[in-house]
Amino acid sequence: MTLFQVYVRALKYLSQNKWRVTAVVIANIVLAVITIAEPVLFGRIIDAISSGGSVTNWLLAWAGFGLFNTVAYVLVAREADRLAHGRRASLLTEAFGRIISMPLAWHHQRGTSNALHTLLRASESLFGLWLEFMRTHLATAVALMLLIPTAISMDWRLSLVLLALSILYWIIGVTVMNRTKEGQASVEGHYHTVFSHVSDSISNVSVLHSYNRIEAETLALKDYTKDLLAAQYPVLDWWALAGALNRTASTVSMGIILVIGTLLVQKGEIRVGDVVAFIGFANLLIGRLDLLRQFANQIFEARSKLEDFFALEDSVEERAEPADAIDLGNVRGEVEFRDVTFGFANTSQGVHHISFTAKAGETVAIVGPTGAGKTTLINLLQRVYEPQQGKILIDGTDIAKVARKSLRNSIATVFQDAGLLNRSISENIRLGREGATEEDVTRAAEAAAAAEFIETRLNGYSTTVGERGNRLSGGERQRIAIARAILKNAPILVLDEATSALDVETEARVKTAIDRLRENRTTFIIAHRLSTVRDANKVIFLENGRIAEAGSYDELSQSGGRFASLLKTSGLLADDEAGEKAKLLQQ
Repeated sequence: MTLFQVYVRALKYLSQNKWRVTAVVIANIVLAVITIAEPVLFGRIIDAISSGGSVTNWLLAWAGFGLFNTVAYVLVAREADRLAHGRRASLLTEAFGRIISMPLAWHHQRGTSNALHTLLRASESLFGLWLEFMRTHLATAVALMLLIPTAISMDWRLSLVLLALSILYWIIGVTVMNRTKEGQASVEGHYHTVFSHVSDSISNVSVLHSYNRIEAETLALKDYTKDLLAAQYPVLDWWALAGALNRTASTVSMGIILVIGTLLVQKGEIRVGDVVAFIGFANLLIGRLDLLRQFANQIFEARSKLEDFFALEDSVEERAEPADAIDLGNVRGEVEFRDVTFGFANTSQGVHHISFTAKAGETVAIVGPTGAGKTTLINLLQRVYEPQQGKILIDGTDIAKVARKSLRNSIATVFQDAGLLNRSISENIRLGREGATEEDVTRAAEAAAAAEFIETRLNGYSTTVGERGNRLSGGERQRIAIARAILKNAPILVLDEATSALDVETEARVKTAIDRLRENRTTFIIAHRLSTVRDANKVIFLENGRIAEAGSYDELSQSGGRFASLLKTSGLLADDEAGEKAKLLQQ
């Protein structure tokens, strides 16, 4: 994108407050026009003094002008500040909502820290552009357009110096921007690297402590910042050179005006006041050209940040759901995978030609070795990923045509990682159903065998769980996640190793709660611990992303296939056989 395109798109975000923004901009333009009168007034005062005439009226006019200009500027700047701050706050909220609504596959591909960094840096850049647009950008442009013609009307010879100075500023600015374009883009890439490293390290701080990686990670960050500065310094050097050249040009121009003005006064062609006015014009022009240079520098530095942000916004728009997406309505819970295939880029992992049906109210266990595609299958059901081939249907409706919100309202999931937010226990459970009462929360916790440990805490249900629940044990986190699913009361239930973090005694209690929860619900159990799948109506054994075996627990355990082999390896098959013999002896 060109600088102009970046700037125009940045200003489009102000359209929500277009009338207030327009009023502020017009007020600033008026102030810029009035400001041009100041050198003229000052020149008239000098002429009156040198000629011995009355200066009272001129002084009063000049004082009145200065007072009005000051008060008006403060009021306009105050409104511009409020508008820019308010729009930045609303942009953060709007962009945050759009970003977290994106499918998990999008987040996995882009990286959470990358999206967060892009949003934060872009919001600051946009804030700066909005503020300066309302305060100075248009006002500066108008002042520059009026200043040269005004000066020419007074004396064309001195005006040529001002015109030459303007052209010189423009040449210096364009040259420096062309020289530093690639360097500034590189700087943004290094900023992303630094931010990602910091975010990654802090989110895994327990691992770093455990493996004594604190010093190593700090040194790595130091290397990343060195690379950042190595890319940044040449850009800064060019802009410093531009500043020096501009300052030199300004000083030389001022000297030329004084020399030419002195000669013209000596010849009697202009008055001393005219020279003073031109010196005022020159100072005003230099000030406005400096603002213009700062603006060019500002948008040049913002371009890389904003192009990243615009690409982020565009990708969100591309993934937006169609307006005709439907709601599932009352879900019975029949789920059908019809020749579903999905593969990850640059890897052989995924699922291939998966077909099976889970009838409403059935429990389906999905088992298999690590990397077989168990979690991928469930992620496809929740539209974390979209099938590359085939369909997934709920009650005969293709979920690709269903609004994600409606789909996920029908599915309650207990993840292997409980996924707790740094909030109270009550708030974490209440994520299952917005508007749930304290009584509802308590009942869900009791059903998940969580009430006992919650009530031993000093603050009970108001206890904050810490980041990702780090103030609780693994079993406690898991029981809160189960309580959350119980509270949601959805017709389809997904248990992704839901009891993996529980001890034997607690698991037995939670299993009773889960068995009650499974009643009249279609349930998918992802399991490595095969002891958890005995009660399933159907067992699907995945291997290399394909269905190797499917049937009931008893059928597969007696078939002599891969599932039976795993049962035998884990000792469960022997336990089952011993149990059957015991039953026969009792008979």
